[in-house]
Amino acid sequence: MRIPYKINKNTYITYDASPESLILVKEDERQILSENLEWDKEHCPSLTTLCVEAIKSNFAKSPLLNELPCQDRDYLLEILDVDLPLDLVIPLIEDEIYWQRRYHEKFGTIIFKKPQESTWKSLYIERHVQDILEQAQPEHNDEDEMDDIMTLYAPFVRRLIVTQLQAWKPPLHWDEEDIPEFYPTDHISFDPIFKKLINVEEFDLVYGMNNVSDKFNWDMFKVSVGDCQRLGKALHHLKALRVLKIHRSKLEDQHIRVLMQGFIKNETVEELDLSHCHIGDQGALCIAKILCVHPKLRILNLCNNKIERLGCEGLGFALLESGCSLEKLNLKLNPLGEGGAMGIMRALVRGTKLVELSMAACEYDDDAPIRTGQMLILNTSLKKLDVSNNWFDEDGGQALVDGLTINRTLEWLDIRETDITSAQQQQIKKLLIRNRLGLDEVEESVHEEVEPEEIHESVDASHVSHADSMSIITEQ
Repeated sequence: MRIPYKINKNTYITYDASPESLILVKEDERQILSENLEWDKEHCPSLTTLCVEAIKSNFAKSPLLNELPCQDRDYLLEILDVDLPLDLVIPLIEDEIYWQRRYHEKFGTIIFKKPQESTWKSLYIERHVQDILEQAQPEHNDEDEMDDIMTLYAPFVRRLIVTQLQAWKPPLHWDEEDIPEFYPTDHISFDPIFKKLINVEEFDLVYGMNNVSDKFNWDMFKVSVGDCQRLGKALHHLKALRVLKIHRSKLEDQHIRVLMQGFIKNETVEELDLSHCHIGDQGALCIAKILCVHPKLRILNLCNNKIERLGCEGLGFALLESGCSLEKLNLKLNPLGEGGAMGIMRALVRGTKLVELSMAACEYDDDAPIRTGQMLILNTSLKKLDVSNNWFDEDGGQALVDGLTINRTLEWLDIRETDITSAQQQQIKKLLIRNRLGLDEVEESVHEEVEPEEIHESVDASHVSHADSMSIITEQ
């Protein structure tokens, strides 16, 4: 008996006979086994089944799908070939079972959590477009052909992830004297692609190559300024773009400069990720200019770049501008030092909308740990702060305790590998619990319930002065 695919397979297990019931008296004498769903497996198939299988064999020539009754149509979708041409099945088939089978057959098990709003049809087409772009050769970049292909896929592509781009290689038909000594570093142009894929909401790009084996060459990972210039102009076509990620690439200041020239006209992006690149101070200043005028940019990730004091001062200046809407900033693994950290913290004490900040592993030195604690006294917006893997020592830890004693907004603080004392860690945890629960002070019973390992100590904040802290920070 064929069970429709729409019935969850766990249903079979629920109604299956338990091992205990199968050993009951006279159980082996039963003639009718109602729980056996494969009782007719060896029976001759019905005429209807044979007709559906015949339609499946000739579907490419005669795509009879909507003419079938519901039950027969479901069976056809369960057995239909998954290698049929896309220009045939995309307009015709909407049912999820076919696209789920096709996805698993070509790409294997899905390796990420399927977005709730996505369908298997859109996931398959997005992954198919990804394969096309990752295998496209820049020396044979036929824009007319790419334009025709993308027209078919455009309504279904909202999330585009490109994990590699092929490097330029000399065509096989070229003579040896025609091959240049140094290969061009340009990649494929996204302009004809984005002209069609106007529904893209998230674009994730990595300039580089995967699985290069013995053909490895450093030129495979180079990015030309022309690449970024063309990409910046191509982004104008994406009117629905919300998330832009260009990471793990050799983007330097000159690349960011031309990229931001095209990006500055964008008004839809909410998250910008330029992590794990080679961006320095000049590139950070270009990004800061975008922050001053962009109406919706809320999340900025600059993790693992080369930003120092000058770049942070530019970002800090942008945070104070009325047009800046940034809420989350990640500067982890940048060599900020004291000068860079102070560039951000000066903005935080003067008022900003920033809610989350990460300055982990940023080479804190000199008075930067003390200034962090003093910043917390005056800041009223931060809820999450990450300063892990910086050298605070006991003096810096005491500054954090003093700052949190007055601060009532910070709810999460990462202080791992900062070398502060155990007692200071416990005091900081207690103060964070107070802020999360919105209490005047943490009662012992509440404290034990939320953090049973922490100790309860009374906190006296009378010795900390707002005016003194403000003068110390702003004079730097």
